[in-house]
Order: sequence, then structure tokens, then C-alpha cells
Amino acid sequence: MNRFLTMLVLTFVTSTAANAGGHTEAAAFGFALIVPASEVQRVERLLDSHREFMESTHSVSGSKETRLNSYTVLKGAEMQNPADPSQGTTGRTVYILTEHYETPIGLQKHMEASAKWADMAEMNEVLSKFNVGITFPGSVYSKMNR
Repeated sequence: MNRFLTMLVLTFVTSTAANAGGHTEAAAFGFALIVPASEVQRVERLLDSHREFMESTHSVSGSKETRLNSYTVLKGAEMQNPADPSQGTTGRTVYILTEHYETPIGLQKHMEASAKWADMAEMNEVLSKFNVGITFPGSVYSKMNR
């Protein structure tokens, strides 16, 4: 669990140095989880705690250097066959969490703050158990805002 977080931080630091000032600044990350029905309540409690942590430690209107541009958690049923919804669902739930910061420093500050979040160990456990994809650090490939 701590190894996972350490890998993420090291990857971020290395990538930030490589991408700083470029067109593909590493200022975002996201992950996808596929969760069995028996674990949905646990994961949603953790995601609720994460949202509370984000609201208490991040700003969407503060300093440009550390500003959070977007935070999203999507939820949906996992389809048996996404090309044919008539086949139904698997009974598992898909969650996709994304965070996008104005600058790489914002993402770095997030990682520093998250190390102090009370539920970080459980988040690492959930990520290691249910994670099916992660981009960390990542850059925004495309977006459309109002």
C-alpha cells in the first residue's frame, strides 16, 4: 500500500521535471475501479471521505498555481458487453475519478496533502484491489467546458 503511494509520488516528481513548462504538463490524474457489489458500500464511504478531504484542502478559485480545475467521480454499472447493452450488466460497479489542476504544482500539493489524509491507507488498499487503469501523472488530452 505504501509502496503504491511511493511509486505514484516518484513517478509524479520525475514526470513533472520532464514536462514542466511544456505543452503536456503533468497536472492531472485519474483512475478507474471495478468493484463487486459486496464492496460498493465500502468504496462509496471512502469516495465520500475523499470528497470531504478535497473540499477541506483544495480550492477551485484560489491561487492559479495550486487551483483545482475539476474533480469528478463517475459511477455506472459494468456492462456485460458495452457494444450490446441488451446483454445486461455484470453486477459490478465502475467508478472513474479524475482530478485536473491548473499547474503541476497543484498536483504536487495534492500529493503532499493526501499523505496526511486519514483514509489514505484504505484508498491505497482499494486501488490495489480494484484498480483497472490509472494515469498518474497525466495531462489533459482533450476537454470541453461551458
